[in-house]
Amino acid sequence: MILLIVFGIAGLAPLIFAVLALIDIFKRDFSQKTTDRILLILLVLLLPILGSIIYFVGLRNAYPLNRQEVV
Repeated sequence: MILLIVFGIAGLAPLIFAVLALIDIFKRDFSQKTTDRILLILLVLLLPILGSIIYFVGLRNAYPLNRQEVV
């Protein structure tokens, strides 16, 4: 039973990492570089674990958060 839980969590890890990376990508400001957003989305979708790690470790800080004023 424990082995099934471990494999279940390991199977969901790529999905969880990819969803978190995609949410973070859509929070970033790509006003000058729209093709970068498309390339990052493709990276995360085609290589879920490796693409998410590359995004979070190397590329995340290159793009500022989107600052929208709340009225």
